[in-house]
Amino acid sequence: MKYAHMLPCTMLLAVMASARAESPLEIRGAIESVTVYRGQALVTRVVDVPPPGGLREIVVTDLPEHVVPGSIYAESNDSAEIRSVRYRVRPVSADVREDVRKIDEQLVQIGDAIQVATRRVALLAETKAYVDKLEQFVAPTASAELTRGVLNAETLKTLTMFILEQRRTIADDELKLAVEQRALNEKKQLLERERQVLSGTVARTIREALVFLNLPKAEGGKIRVRYLVDQASWTPSYNVRASGDRSGVLVEYYASIQQMSGEDWSDVSMTLSTATPSLVARSPVLLPLTLTLARPAQEAGEQQARKSASREQIFQQQKEVEQARAKVLYIAPADGLEKAEADKLQADMGLKIDFDAQLNSLANDLQLLDMTARGRVSKAARDEAPSGECLSVTYQLATRATLPSRADQQLVQIAALPLKGEIYRVATPVLTTYVYEEARLTNASQTVMLAGPVSTYVDGQFVGHGQIPTVAAGEAFTVGLGIDASLRASRELIDRSETIQGGNRVVDFTYRLVIENFGGGPVALRVLDRLPKARESDVKLTLVSDEALLSGDSEYVRTDRKKGILRWDVDVDAEARGAKAHEVTYKFRVEYDKGMTIDGLPVAAVP
Repeated sequence: MKYAHMLPCTMLLAVMASARAESPLEIRGAIESVTVYRGQALVTRVVDVPPPGGLREIVVTDLPEHVVPGSIYAESNDSAEIRSVRYRVRPVSADVREDVRKIDEQLVQIGDAIQVATRRVALLAETKAYVDKLEQFVAPTASAELTRGVLNAETLKTLTMFILEQRRTIADDELKLAVEQRALNEKKQLLERERQVLSGTVARTIREALVFLNLPKAEGGKIRVRYLVDQASWTPSYNVRASGDRSGVLVEYYASIQQMSGEDWSDVSMTLSTATPSLVARSPVLLPLTLTLARPAQEAGEQQARKSASREQIFQQQKEVEQARAKVLYIAPADGLEKAEADKLQADMGLKIDFDAQLNSLANDLQLLDMTARGRVSKAARDEAPSGECLSVTYQLATRATLPSRADQQLVQIAALPLKGEIYRVATPVLTTYVYEEARLTNASQTVMLAGPVSTYVDGQFVGHGQIPTVAAGEAFTVGLGIDASLRASRELIDRSETIQGGNRVVDFTYRLVIENFGGGPVALRVLDRLPKARESDVKLTLVSDEALLSGDSEYVRTDRKKGILRWDVDVDAEARGAKAHEVTYKFRVEYDKGMTIDGLPVAAVP
């Protein structure tokens, strides 16, 4: 594979000058594949270079509005030698995108029609003014002739009918023109909104990649041009579909793609990735840290200034600088700009920032905080990354996709996963009276499921929204299947007693959990409640009820039980409501120093 990046070699200038005798060939090429990242996309175009062979300059035209110039490169799988690739921008008189051009043509036609209607309105106004003048002439003349006894009644009648007919015609035409103008203006506004959705901005420039190559084959060849674009990203989302008999659950995994790069992707091979593309291949340079001594008063002032920025703030600043460094665009004079112009463009874009120096300065602040801090060492906050944040996952879509450049979100399916698992109902009366149906599924596929929103459907009916966490292959996760309207749960405190034993206050709480079943069949469900958790060692909490009645599920015993969560697995009979409702009663005890009180509990007198 032979390829070239942005910067052409100076030694090629003489060869290129000799090749300029032949006009460069403009070819758009066809988009073959797209890899969508979080915030950018890598686009690959295939360009067929026609004969003859030899040194050729190919202009790959119509690059998108949000292309990243520093990312453009070309390669060839055959014998074609890529000598150089450079980027240029030149102005044009009209928008370069086909769909936007069509709307612009319609806008011109509507503008012409609006001008014609406006001129017709002006002509009606002139006609109306003439009829007014004619009426002003006829009335005095008729009065004078009537006084002299020479009035021609037939002529007066004809003129009067003519004036009335003209006024009627003018009124009708004014109404028709008003309706026509309103319709044209509404259509114009609609097209302008559609144009803004398609483009977002006015593109009056054309972006091109100039590829200088040597084509040994006389019959031509093929090259690929790749570039990154901004304004492209994707997020995961899911549909969960459960059958009416709950025999299985289908998880549909979608990518919600926002594509506003400025070019349409038609019938392309698409890949989705969570990796972060970077134009910077070199790691930042670590500079030495120099320590200086200061007098105590001065040291106190500097230390106070350093402490004003917390570790979390410094970590955030480091992350922002790293992201900016990863997206930096290198613009060199070889891109067709004079050195002074390149320097000015770099300065305007903020590319003269020394990112390595910034990262070293922030690292200096962190190390000085470590060296001047008093007391115990605390763990760095950035070491605790959220689950799934650092995953680098790639999905190759099974079918080719078409995504126009639009402002709205577009869904494409990544996978459809039929998963098995346990479906159950759960009641948490301390939180809600509703009883929910849930499914504990296992990801038996090799697809990593990233965290995202989920819409749930049961037997074809939408039941609600939720969230799916990041799920690795083989990992279990829980999805909600909505509310079971045939069940209702409640919780009440039925007894509270307080005694003094020695130096301690002992308070017993007794709760009743009630489950009502309005359906026609028995139901098995999980009932959840909780014991308080005491942070202080001088508060003793005891479950007085028989712990054997709690669930013996191994996963529950290993995890939630240790956190104070109480779970009962119960069977509720059909139509168990009112006095026949299923009840779970339990008691727990709190013991603490009688001279103290638990924040929020009423204070009783100490005997």
